[in-house]
Amino acid sequence: MTTGTDRLSNDLRKAEEYAAELALKDGETLILTGSATLPFETRGGDVDLVLVTPYEERYFGFAQSRERERETEQAANEFAISYLRLPNGEELDIEVWPERRLLAAAEKFRTGIRDIEEVEADFTRVGGLDVKVGTDLFHAVGWGVPVAGTEAFEHLHGRIPWPAYQAFKRDAVLVNVRDATKGIPASLRDERPDEAYLKLCWAADSLLDAMVFHTGHSITRWKWRLRYLSLLPAWVDDWYRGIRFRPVLEPADLLRHVDVLKNTFETYAERPPHALERPVRGGRSASEPLA
Repeated sequence: MTTGTDRLSNDLRKAEEYAAELALKDGETLILTGSATLPFETRGGDVDLVLVTPYEERYFGFAQSRERERETEQAANEFAISYLRLPNGEELDIEVWPERRLLAAAEKFRTGIRDIEEVEADFTRVGGLDVKVGTDLFHAVGWGVPVAGTEAFEHLHGRIPWPAYQAFKRDAVLVNVRDATKGIPASLRDERPDEAYLKLCWAADSLLDAMVFHTGHSITRWKWRLRYLSLLPAWVDDWYRGIRFRPVLEPADLLRHVDVLKNTFETYAERPPHALERPVRGGRSASEPLA
């Protein structure tokens, strides 16, 4: 997939300067992630880095001086956040992860693509991690760009069963789509089309996120949804914008959208996703076949 090459190049340069100061050890990898590596142009924002290390002492060194922000979340999920403020006022955000924690999370997906019942039993977690934390970590390793320690990065990347992860992330939100096919008619029976519309909006957001993961991409922040539309099938763009920007209150129209939700769930749930789309330095596109 392509990225905003100017932003990517600038952030890589800053990250490489930090990597030189950090002096990576054998087996460690420093990854550029965040908005600079997204498959569309972005402006501004901090430089977001992830350091994965097999050395416990390296992790504990960062953990002892971890930032107070999200401190409970860091401790519960076993990672550390550190900020490096540059002289020009810019900020490098660094998440430090023990390699064992990443691999333990990846192991949860070794069973392959799960059925919906299994997804529902675990959809508030991602590989045993909090949803946001786990999604950000897998996003970095799957769709980030290695700054240093490329060999270690590729080794880690190859140990993660990506089709199973993508399918889990897709199906976890397709559960919301399925539930809305019941919730919207229930609201209409209660003569509350306004509530039915809110449920439709929730389902539309979930459907878009599901399609992002199904098509080989990854979304970590709701604010990027509109930008992903150009990467999805054209019908998703037209359908999503029609719902989100033009309120739907007529019962017949709401029920037509329920049919779309039902068809989407039945078409994509529990199916193999598309090949993972990886960004590469220079903005060229790269795909990797399904495992």
